Amino acid sequence: MESRKILRIPLRVVFYREGGDWIAHCLEFDLMGDGATKSEALEMLTDAIVLQAHASIENANLANLFSPADGKYFRMYAAGTDVAAGVMEVSVLDRLRSEVSMIEGIEAREYEECDSELALA
Repeated sequence: MESRKILRIPLRVVFYREGGDWIAHCLEFDLMGDGATKSEALEMLTDAIVLQAHASIENANLANLFSPADGKYFRMYAAGTDVAAGVMEVSVLDRLRSEVSMIEGIEAREYEECDSELALA
């Protein structure tokens, strides 16, 4: 019987506007999704996270899961207001197959001051 390891990865996301779109930026993975609404941006980000997790596990490169965003996005997150909370669970089988549980929420904050290019420069 194959043994399973569960990785629980708390995710933090900062939402901000860039141009006319919303950006959902995951701090732990330095991945982003964009869209006309925060929901669309989060959906795109969720897809990117799932793809990154699968590729990292399939290529036996779990270190690739932990590539944090630039510090300015952590500062934006710290200055933002709470909008959601949750965690991602990844089940890793010994043969490096994986199952990524649905991301039912994330720890997210909205940063409203200005576009990210100008934020906390």
